[in-house]
Amino acid sequence: MNTPNSDGKKVNRILWGILVLLVLLTVVLIATCRPPKKGEDTIEAALPVQAQLVEPRTIDERLRVPGRLEPFVQAVLSAEQDGLIVELNVDKGDAVTNGQLLLRIDGRTWEQARRRAEVEIRDAEKDVARWQELRAAGAVSVTEYEAIQTRKERAEIALAEADVFLSQCEVRSPLDGWVNDRQVDLGEYIGKGQPVFEVVDVSRLKLVFDVPEKDAAAVAPGAEVSVELAALPGGHFTGRVTFVSFLARRENNAFRVEALMENAGGRLKPGMIVGVELVRRHRPGSIVVPLAAIMPRKGEHVVYTVEDGRAVRSVVQIDAIIGSEAVLGAGLQAGAELVVDGHRALQDGMRVDVTRAPAGN
Repeated sequence: MNTPNSDGKKVNRILWGILVLLVLLTVVLIATCRPPKKGEDTIEAALPVQAQLVEPRTIDERLRVPGRLEPFVQAVLSAEQDGLIVELNVDKGDAVTNGQLLLRIDGRTWEQARRRAEVEIRDAEKDVARWQELRAAGAVSVTEYEAIQTRKERAEIALAEADVFLSQCEVRSPLDGWVNDRQVDLGEYIGKGQPVFEVVDVSRLKLVFDVPEKDAAAVAPGAEVSVELAALPGGHFTGRVTFVSFLARRENNAFRVEALMENAGGRLKPGMIVGVELVRRHRPGSIVVPLAAIMPRKGEHVVYTVEDGRAVRSVVQIDAIIGSEAVLGAGLQAGAELVVDGHRALQDGMRVDVTRAPAGN
C-alpha cells in the first residue's frame, strides 16, 4: 500500500525528468540554429534563367493599314443615241474584248441619210467633172463652178455625219474585261445617255488605302507593298504604289494611296478587304530585344542582364515596338547577356544559373 509520501516523491521524479528533457531540447535547438561563425562559408541558391546575347541587327519598322481592292478599270457604258435595241450580244459575266460590239440601236434613219449623201456625192462628182471641161472652154463662170464644188462638199459632210450617227447607234467595249452588269434588254427603247453596261478589267487591280499624316513621307510612287487577305488564308501578294494624294482627307487627315496589283490567276476580287504592309523606316544596327524581356516598373522599363553570374537591373528606353520585339534607344549595349526567361522573379544582385535561350527567342 502506497503512502502519500511515496506518491509525492514519484511526482517529483516525473517533473524533474520533464525539466531535464526540456533543457536538453533547448540546448539542441540552440546548437543547430546558431549563426555561422566568422569565416564559415554560406551557400546561396542560384535562380535558373535563360539568356541570350544582344547583337545589333537591321530591322524594318513597318506600317500596317487596311485597304480595299478595286477594278483597274470600271467603265459604265451609256447610249449615245435614242432608239430601240435591235441587237444585244452579251450578258453579265461574259468576257469581252476591246472594240467588241455589245449592243446595237435601230439606225435605219441614219442608214437612209447615208445613202442619200452617197447619191448626192456621186451626182456632184459628175457635175464637177463636166463643169471642169466647160470652165476650161470658158463656157461657165467661176461662181457657177464653185457652187457645184460646194454641193459636193456638203454631200461629203452629210455622209460623214451619217457615219457618226450610225456609229453612235452601237455600244462597243472600250477594253478587254468582263461584263459586270447589264441594265437593258433586247427590244427596249433607251434614251441618250442612259447606262446600258458596266465593264471591268480585273486582270490587274487597284489597291486603295489611307496613310496617316505622320507616315505620309514614307510612301512614294514606286514603293512596294505587301498584301494579305483574310478571305484567302496564306495568300501573300505584292503591289507597287502608283499614286499618293497631294491633299489629306478632311475627315481623318490621312492621304489616299493607290497601288497596282497583278491578278493573272484571278484569285483576287474587287471589293475584298485586305491588310496592307509597307516599310515605314529602315533601321540598320539596332538593338532589338524580345518585348517579353522588358518589365514595366513604376513608370520605367526594366531588363535584367547577367554579369559574373549575377543579375544586373537596367532601365531601358523603347524607341519602337515591332511585332513581338522592341527596338531600344538606350539602356542596353551590344554584347550584353539579356535574361529572357525567369526574369520576373529576379532582383538586382541575385545569383543566377544561366542557360542559353533557343534561337529566335
